[in-house]
Amino acid sequence: MKHLVRTSALLTLLVALLTLGLVVPSTAATSTGYVKGVVTLDGAPLKGATIELYYKGDDGYEGPKLAVDTTDSKGAYSFTINVNGLYGPADYLGHTILIKDSQHRIVATSRSFTGLAGKTVTRNATVTKAATITGSVKRGDGVSTQNLRVNVFGPSKSIDPDRDLPLAYDEVVSVASDGSFALYGLPAGDYNLGFTDAGKTYFPQCYDSAPFSQFCEDATVVHVDTGQKLGTNPQVMTTKGSRIAGTVTDTSGRPIAGAYVIVETDKGDFDSKSTSTGAFKIGPLTDGTYELDVNAPSPWVSAGAVASVDVAGKDVQGVQIKLKSKAFLTATITPGKGTATTAFKVIRRATGMPAGGSVTVSWQSIAKTVKLVNGKGTVKLTGLPKGRRKITFTFSGSSSTAPVTNVVATTVK
Repeated sequence: MKHLVRTSALLTLLVALLTLGLVVPSTAATSTGYVKGVVTLDGAPLKGATIELYYKGDDGYEGPKLAVDTTDSKGAYSFTINVNGLYGPADYLGHTILIKDSQHRIVATSRSFTGLAGKTVTRNATVTKAATITGSVKRGDGVSTQNLRVNVFGPSKSIDPDRDLPLAYDEVVSVASDGSFALYGLPAGDYNLGFTDAGKTYFPQCYDSAPFSQFCEDATVVHVDTGQKLGTNPQVMTTKGSRIAGTVTDTSGRPIAGAYVIVETDKGDFDSKSTSTGAFKIGPLTDGTYELDVNAPSPWVSAGAVASVDVAGKDVQGVQIKLKSKAFLTATITPGKGTATTAFKVIRRATGMPAGGSVTVSWQSIAKTVKLVNGKGTVKLTGLPKGRRKITFTFSGSSSTAPVTNVVATTVK
C-alpha cells in the first residue's frame, strides 16, 4: 500500500511540474538527430574536404546553408541536425551534404540522407578524382589584362543530381594577368572552350580560333579522363572591335545606377548595366550606326532610341543619356448636374516633389487643359450627359518628368 501511495504522489508531482513548465516532455527533444560519415578518394580517407549541410527539397538541396565541417585526417565529418525541416516536421524530406574541395582534388558532389530523431545516421561518400585543364589566352595587341574569361562547355554533371544547377565545375573562369588559366574540378568528358573579353575590346572566339557560337560546338574538342591534367594550345584573341561608353543620369545630371543600355546588332543584343556613377560601356562593335535603348529601374522611365551613335574604327566616349522620372497622378471628382468638378495632383516619383507642366481633363470631345501650380490643378467639365462616366486625366510631362494618364469614374447627375 505504501508503494502505491508513493507512486501516486510522484505522478501528482510530475503533472504539477509539467504544468509549471519545469519538466520538458521527451517529445520536445525528438527534433534533434545526428549524422556522421567518412569521405574517401581512391580507397583512402580524404582530409580537408569541405562539407556543407542543407535541407533537402523537392528539387534538390534548398534553403540557407545550415552548417559547414571539414573532414579530418580520417576523412570524417559530423553534424547535429534538426529533423523538423525548413518549414516544419510535415515537410521534412531529409538533408543533403555538398562535398567540395578547395585543393581541387575531387569532382564536387552531394549525398542525401534522412535524419532520425535522437539517433545517428551514417552517410559515407566515395568521391571521384577531378581532371584539370590548363592553358593560356592573350589579347592580340599584347596588352596585359585581367578581363579575359574562359567559358567552359562540358558534361552536364550538376553537384546535386536532383538539380540542374549549379554544375560540379565552374562554367566561367577568370584568366590571370599573365594570360594563364586553370579549369579545376572537372569530371571526365569532352569540353568546348570559349574566350571572352569582359573589357569588351575583343570579340569572343572559341578554342583554336574557331568562330564563336553559343556553345562553341565547332571548336576543337578537349577531352580529359578521370584525374587527368591536360595542357592546351596557347590562344590569342584576334578580332578587335570598338566600344560605346558614357553615363546615365537624371535630367539634373545625378547618376542613375542599374539601368541597362542596350544595342541591337546582327550578332544579337549587347547591353551594359550602369554603375553607381552611371557609367556604361558596350562592345565590342563593328563599324556602323547604333540606336541605344534603355531599360531603366524605377522610378525612372525606360526609353527607346535615346541616342544614335556612329562607330567608325575607334571607341566612342562621352555619350550622355538623361532619363526622366515617372509621374504619379491622383484625382478626385465631385459630380453635379451635367458637370464634373475635378481636383488633381502630380508628383515626381523620383523625388516626391510637385511636378510642373499641364494636365488635360477630358470626356470624349469635352476637354479642358490647365497648367499645374505647385503640382496641383482644378477643372470643371460641363455639358456631360447623365450617368456613369470615365474622366481621363492626361499629364503632358515636362523636361524632367514623363507623361502619365489616369482614368477616374464618376456618376454625373
